Amino acid sequence: MTRTPLALALLGALVAASLALPCSMEAQAGTVRGIVTDTAGRPLANVEVISVNAERSTRSGRDGRYTLTKLPFGQQLVIARLPGYQMGQQAVTMLDDGAPVVDFRLRLVVQAIDTVRIVSHDGCPPYDLGGFECRRRAAVGQFRSADELAALRPRYWADLFEGFDGLKRISMRDENGLPDWTIRSTTGWSCLKESWDGRDKSAADIRMTPKDIVAIEYYELYEKVPAAYKRMAWPQGQTRPCALVIYWTKLADRK
Repeated sequence: MTRTPLALALLGALVAASLALPCSMEAQAGTVRGIVTDTAGRPLANVEVISVNAERSTRSGRDGRYTLTKLPFGQQLVIARLPGYQMGQQAVTMLDDGAPVVDFRLRLVVQAIDTVRIVSHDGCPPYDLGGFECRRRAAVGQFRSADELAALRPRYWADLFEGFDGLKRISMRDENGLPDWTIRSTTGWSCLKESWDGRDKSAADIRMTPKDIVAIEYYELYEKVPAAYKRMAWPQGQTRPCALVIYWTKLADRK
């Protein structure tokens, strides 16, 4: 059957429209956009915005706006970081009905007043999750809440710390001889100590898995460690201090 030029033109237009529709839908899905500002509301340029799960990143423009594309569906963790500012992080759920807006307000870190800020969080409760939230508001150290941990979908211990500064991922074998990944400090004296629910590690803690952790806080320098935990970061008889990570478990969540 011979097709007329008009029929061929209409057919071509239909094919083009059918091909353009999925592309348009795909462009909308898997995208996060937003703006990064400082605490005064001023736009911050050149901020690195990262999807930890997808291992994709972009940077904010002069107006502080960014667009992060080609992200997988489901819950994941997005972080924003810029030298001199406290890292921001938010859990976001990627759906197929649009592009979520995730804005960040980054706090300027002034090294000269670190000592003052450290004193301010020493009044926080040391042995429950209320203390975790209190210290997080003081913005000394690096913190990750239950929602942020769930967004990472951690399988190995090292997965809990993806995106944290001052740590590196190293391979190991667990107590059953299976492959595992853990972390090691890269700051100070490059040693790392652990605390569980604000206390020393117990026999019960050995059986914990990443799914049992509801929050973590990490102090990459001994000078930043709250007073209640300094003995754990620098045990008696040890010649040098260490970085400290505090795991908060489901047991602490029930207190």
